[in-house]
Amino acid sequence: MVERYQLHLNRLESVPALRAYSKTVSGKRPVVIYLHSHGGNFPLGKSEMINGTDYLQNPSFAKVITDMGADDWAIDAWGFEDRGGSHGVKESELFKEFLLEGQTLWGMRLFDQQSLIDYLSTRPEVNMDKIASIGMSMGGMESWWLAALEPRVKIVVDISGQTDLSVLKKYRLLDKHNFYLYVPGMLKYTSTLEIQELIAPRPRLSMVGNRDLLCFYPGPEALNPALAKYYADQGHPDNFIGKIMTGGHQETQEMRACWTKFLKQQLFN
Repeated sequence: MVERYQLHLNRLESVPALRAYSKTVSGKRPVVIYLHSHGGNFPLGKSEMINGTDYLQNPSFAKVITDMGADDWAIDAWGFEDRGGSHGVKESELFKEFLLEGQTLWGMRLFDQQSLIDYLSTRPEVNMDKIASIGMSMGGMESWWLAALEPRVKIVVDISGQTDLSVLKKYRLLDKHNFYLYVPGMLKYTSTLEIQELIAPRPRLSMVGNRDLLCFYPGPEALNPALAKYYADQGHPDNFIGKIMTGGHQETQEMRACWTKFLKQQLFN
């Protein structure tokens, strides 16, 4: 089943949302927040959760997650689908507009996701101790950023999102990502590793393809062992799984099997 909502998550505009759920599930249940990808496909946002796209596996994330017994929620990011699509304000325009107001497009997108969790906390069927985030590409990066900023996210999955900005800078690969990702001054004050350490000791699965230039391999090759050590030092060595797998910038069938198993274990144990 799919329900559609128009939520008030910020002071600037309402936010279209989708909830996918199984009618066979009753009482409180886990919720997985699906964070959609970018791909330059602005007409496709939240509906990626139920319709998929060419670099994701079948069946849809919504089908797999609701068959587990969890609800699946997604919202349109600024500039996507019902918040712009192919006829709205360009992403570069949004980026510049928010900079002029002392904000960032990335921060505004993350704020909406945090506000979605505020809304979920008011719903009687939601088990707030079992909130997970999952996404691929932009959604993968948004998944771990959200968890770093938001302790109510208890379980994290990121696919093709383990990107170290300092590595992209070193190898002149910054143009592999659009403007939205870049936060002024970030590398002056912190690092990708320090941000991701904020997630620990919560369970996290991070997967990238070995031919993915958007998550260029020296990044995850350094981040994954550093995070494994950090989790171990906190007494939770099994809570971080970082994998570099066969593939490019995509969700492979191997990744699908891996995150499905991980979510089942974490959401229903």
